[in-house]
Amino acid sequence: MRQLTLFLLLGTAAALSAQPKQNSPYSRYGLGDPVNQYFANLAGWGGQSAAFHDPYHLNLSNPASFAHLRSTALETGLYAKYSSYKSSASSLNNWSGNLAYLALGFTLKSPINEVLDKAKSPWKFGMGAAVTPYTLIGYKVETQDSLTNIGKVSNAFQGNGGSYRLVWSSAAKYKNTALGVNIGWMFGKASYENTTDFNSEVTYSFLDNQRKELGINGFVWSVGLQHDIVLQHYENDKDTPLRWFTIGATAESKHQLRVTSDDLFVRSRSTSATGVYGSPDTLTYITGVKQNLTIPAAFTLGIQYVNATKFKAGLQLGLEQWSQYRNEARPESFRNTLKISGGIEYTPDFASYNNYGKRIRYRVGGFYRQDPRSVDGKDLNDVGLTLGFGFPITLPRQQTSFVNAAFELGKLGAGSTIEETYLRMTLGFTLNDNTWFYKRRFE
Repeated sequence: MRQLTLFLLLGTAAALSAQPKQNSPYSRYGLGDPVNQYFANLAGWGGQSAAFHDPYHLNLSNPASFAHLRSTALETGLYAKYSSYKSSASSLNNWSGNLAYLALGFTLKSPINEVLDKAKSPWKFGMGAAVTPYTLIGYKVETQDSLTNIGKVSNAFQGNGGSYRLVWSSAAKYKNTALGVNIGWMFGKASYENTTDFNSEVTYSFLDNQRKELGINGFVWSVGLQHDIVLQHYENDKDTPLRWFTIGATAESKHQLRVTSDDLFVRSRSTSATGVYGSPDTLTYITGVKQNLTIPAAFTLGIQYVNATKFKAGLQLGLEQWSQYRNEARPESFRNTLKISGGIEYTPDFASYNNYGKRIRYRVGGFYRQDPRSVDGKDLNDVGLTLGFGFPITLPRQQTSFVNAAFELGKLGAGSTIEETYLRMTLGFTLNDNTWFYKRRFE
């Protein structure tokens, strides 16, 4: 597993930077379409991340969860998304997809050694690293207008790119309380291009092409806290909880990032007789301009009830202060947002040996999210339902791993100028190995 981990980590940055074939008109605004930072196992029940922890799954959204790991977990995922866009004048159907994430997490003391040492410490420690997309840009929009004394004017807008986060997570747990921190680097590139064709009916026509390219980079961080209120322990193990409530919270301050921008503005002209453009003039050519970008602060609070062998249920509330957003290279104003989600996970019988269906984890949930962007002055809201499955698999070393599938059906921008109905499918793979940091003994 160690060789596989190294190979995947080296190749992931290139894979994530490969552009998905998406065409989302919303991605013209801000840094693009936001990407959920939770993985497939959480996507299936509404994205319950603030209060979630599990011995065999990673939760990048709340770094405190890394202290609960009891094995080394390698997680990766793929996604595919089908979107249907509708406006009063036209419609568009589009498929997109890419590698969704890659993450590695591990406990700093092997549980095998804890059993051999016959001594349990109240302290637990965990660490991890991950690379995930943060926003995605991909659009191509064309419009036509008619101006007095000029005639038809055609506009074409297109863009591509995105931003990504490379994050290191570290956590410590004392008894029932865990605290963690994410420290990372945000980076990415974005390209925006506008072409205006003045199809003039007079002597001359003009073709204007404006292109702006941005490079984004800067330091980001967040903190997380989780506390378990234990209701019941196992009868044969008074140190291991069976039923409990978890209260979790995450906080991220606003971040000051750096943007490097390049601007190019070229105008060409033609005669109406030929319709061929030539004689281009460069009106603007500016490169390497250093400017500031402010990413807003965010806060999330969640609660979950857990029966370790059967059932989980949770609710979550998130707030993001997008009114703090500032981009000197492309000034825009956004609204503060609210996110609410809830869901359940049910396992009929995790120990069943003759009925695999009873060992599957079944998940269902829902969400309501306010998008900070607006289209033609109308706010965007995202409402959806989720369904998920966790399929346990046993590897040669008898360490349980999982294949997780999640389906998110939602509508973004209902009642606005452009409505999107989408189905997002995520397939995640979780590989576990409890032999890392194992101290062998010779007698």
